[in-house]
Amino acid sequence: MKRVVSLALALILALSLVGCSGSKPDTVVTAFCSAVQAFDFEKAATCMENGSEDLEDPYDDAEMEEDLSSEQVMAYLKECASKMTYKIGESKVDGESATVPVSFTYVDASPVITSALGEYITQAFAMAFSGADDAQMEELFGNIFMEKTKSVEAGSATADVTFNCVKVDGDWKIAAFSDEAEKEITNILTSNIASAFEGFGEAFDDADGEEAPENTVWHDVPLGQEVELATIKICITGCEEKNELTAEYFDPDVAQEGTKFVVFSVVIENTTKDSMSFDNDLVLTDSQGRNYDPYSDALWYFDETFCYTDLAPNIAKSGVFVYNVPEDSSDYYLSVLKADTDDGFHLYAK
Repeated sequence: MKRVVSLALALILALSLVGCSGSKPDTVVTAFCSAVQAFDFEKAATCMENGSEDLEDPYDDAEMEEDLSSEQVMAYLKECASKMTYKIGESKVDGESATVPVSFTYVDASPVITSALGEYITQAFAMAFSGADDAQMEELFGNIFMEKTKSVEAGSATADVTFNCVKVDGDWKIAAFSDEAEKEITNILTSNIASAFEGFGEAFDDADGEEAPENTVWHDVPLGQEVELATIKICITGCEEKNELTAEYFDPDVAQEGTKFVVFSVVIENTTKDSMSFDNDLVLTDSQGRNYDPYSDALWYFDETFCYTDLAPNIAKSGVFVYNVPEDSSDYYLSVLKADTDDGFHLYAK
């Protein structure tokens, strides 16, 4: 699934590195837009300033051909691209440079991919831990994605992009994209799938949790001691440090140099009479007073990371809270508040 986005973004990178020319700046920009509309990236690349005639077609990748889900997403993006429209504005020429504004209207596929990802993650965890292989996982995503393209309505989006052009050997070429233009072009080329992936990731990166009132009375809680809050009981039952996170069906996630992963083993019980959703937004604080949010990518490596987890009444659920912290972090704890009281708790790892 990650390769789907990687392929789409690689197209952007290729376009920014390689470089149709034209006698006028708006001519080369029109050629570029027409090529993108046709999903012809080799032709689009020739419009760029730093040219290379050997832009690789993503469909020529043997691995791509074997990856059903990638192939399906790319075919869908090609269909979306054909529906894109654009309007070239008035160019402004200043000697050897020029700007050309373009207004795009394109398919917004973010509702489709967001719905597909949500369902995929739910089913993928169960399949992964039941022994499914990569081919089965890819087939699962491909099937879910294709179903969502039919059942979920895509939207429409607009974007205004200013192309910077330069003269190269008497012909106009499109200069490398600015960061802002590159972001817009990425969204257009991927029908907002790239931004949807980013937004989906952020959904698992909750904020810093509820800010503690000044009059909070803090209680230190040692490892293994249960704390009863307003709606849940929570207990840290163990803690270990890791240099990498591993799972049978995913590549290892190695902590970047100078950091480590801290994995809390946790038991949580819903003490209300109704089912509830629990999302870990507890902040880890170390002995130097530094604060760290939960590590969102942990959900790929553990059966339960309490990421929008459904908790049935009075049934304890075990899982982990994972954080990525500097190597010199020590004596860390998690902070929780008890609603409608002045009590707060520091849940220590020892």
